Amino acid sequence: MLGYFNIQDRPKGQVFTVVAFLGNFYLLYIAIQNLRYPDFRLRGAMFLLAFVVLLYFIILNFFYFFTQKTVPFDISPKIEKALGGNQQQKKAAEQAMLAQSQPQNNGLFADDQILPANVTISTDQQANLDQLMADLVTQGAVALNYQGLDDQALTHVAEATQQPVLAMGAPVAVPFFTLQKDADQFVIMGGLNALSTQPIGTITDVGLMPVAQATKDYDLALAQVMITGGESKKLGRSGLMVTQQPYTINVQVAYQDKPT
Repeated sequence: MLGYFNIQDRPKGQVFTVVAFLGNFYLLYIAIQNLRYPDFRLRGAMFLLAFVVLLYFIILNFFYFFTQKTVPFDISPKIEKALGGNQQQKKAAEQAMLAQSQPQNNGLFADDQILPANVTISTDQQANLDQLMADLVTQGAVALNYQGLDDQALTHVAEATQQPVLAMGAPVAVPFFTLQKDADQFVIMGGLNALSTQPIGTITDVGLMPVAQATKDYDLALAQVMITGGESKKLGRSGLMVTQQPYTINVQVAYQDKPT
């Protein structure tokens, strides 16, 4: 029964909370009807007790799914722990978020062949990046649900990393990306595949060197393009706070000396 009240998906949890709240009053109606007759008062008392217990858990779910507040008299974690619950599964997801996902590289490069790149994103490129992220969510490649972790587990992650916890869990690799020279600019093209690429950023520097200078001495190629940002939760004075940042990209560039 407790599993019914412990739904990690927030939209579904909100729906079930409202349905349970309305349906629970049927128990109250039955309890009142039984309490009217001496022979059925014990049964009525049991229905009334069930109504109160269910109302308690529904109130807890209301605070959990509709607000960012915590309830000091919440005993559901203790009950869940006593019954076995899904603590091991939640712990594994928490550890996975702490470890973060391994970035996806566009090929294999030695560590001394890769440098971070500084990127600027124009208004049009930002719109393309936002659409790419929306497409990844629609395709089921990304879920913006904090990997199903509740606020207690997310607090552990935020305390351990001292960083905001992304709704996407960890930076997401762009499925397909390539570097395109446009006049004197080096534009990052990204998309779900090679047929749907759009400009999502422009490289300005590679390491400590302007990209124009770097291309005179080195051949450059994109090694890694990761999407980050969006909704996140961070530690606040009274618990977790929800923040929203624009999506952006973290870029790694591979290089090698130009042949003489």
